[in-house]
Amino acid sequence: MKFIATVDGKEYRVNVQPGAKPGAFTVIVGGQAHEVDLERAGRDWLYSLLLDGRSFEIVRAEGEISVGGRAFAIEVERDVGLQRAHAGEGASGPAQLRAPIPGLVVAVHAGPGDQAHEGQTLIILEAMKMQMELKSPRAGRLAEVRVQAGQEVNQGQVLAVIAD
Repeated sequence: MKFIATVDGKEYRVNVQPGAKPGAFTVIVGGQAHEVDLERAGRDWLYSLLLDGRSFEIVRAEGEISVGGRAFAIEVERDVGLQRAHAGEGASGPAQLRAPIPGLVVAVHAGPGDQAHEGQTLIILEAMKMQMELKSPRAGRLAEVRVQAGQEVNQGQVLAVIAD
């Protein structure tokens, strides 16, 4: 799963991959790999982070995180796995929404024939203890929705097709 994280105004490209142990993952930033385990610590805003063997307490608030008492402004943009149905297409034509990583479909918010607007959450996928909203990259009609809540999906699997 790929992200663009902006921390205190500086942009980082981040790649998250399943780790060596269940519940852990590898985070690659600037070509350097880090072993990470992140767990909610009782409340929605408090987390326990194990980063390369070092333990940290993370406090999350709207638009920022605090690590060891130091606050950082943070914005994260997810790569939702959008791929054009045919190579060489421009901004029009069908688009396939694919699973960026293996996971469980938690919710499906639209069905075939529904109109989707740009940025609308279509599917919620859960993987590696995190939920991710897969959003429509543009306005269009949903030609197909190939999954339902409770379904396991594989990385790269087509979840929905958005037509003009």
